Amino acid sequence: MLTDLPRFRASRALLLGLIGAAAALCTSSLAGAVPTWAGSPAASAHRHDPCSGSNAAHVPCYFSTPSGDVRCRWTPASQSVECELLATRRAYLLRPTGRAKTVKVKLSRRGETLPTSHFQLVFPQKLSCEDTNTTMTCNQDEGFGFFKLGPHLARSG
Repeated sequence: MLTDLPRFRASRALLLGLIGAAAALCTSSLAGAVPTWAGSPAASAHRHDPCSGSNAAHVPCYFSTPSGDVRCRWTPASQSVECELLATRRAYLLRPTGRAKTVKVKLSRRGETLPTSHFQLVFPQKLSCEDTNTTMTCNQDEGFGFFKLGPHLARSG
């Protein structure tokens, strides 16, 4: 019985090492799903993330849900995101602080279509937007302001 103890410890150490390696692999895979802001060294040279061009910090970025139902614009000068639900023309503006505000806007430019559903686009000043095929949710990552636009859905806070 005592002779099996070193073998048990070696097997346990190997198992824990494999679990740790799997966890590290999963974490690095998830980190790749969230795009990095333009100019960061982690930005992939062969993969293009929306709103991540060489001039992204100075030029407005237009993007939309995969269905095209919701169109949005990120404006770096005001550090704000505004989105419009095309079917109802309902639109919201979200800044780094405060609640989302109802605005009148006409975003005629569709812009870049966000890849696959549940893609998260992260902006400076702790703002982010996440899509499904037909809805867009934008929020302050360290605040309470948000809006959600989609078919039969327009909500803000």
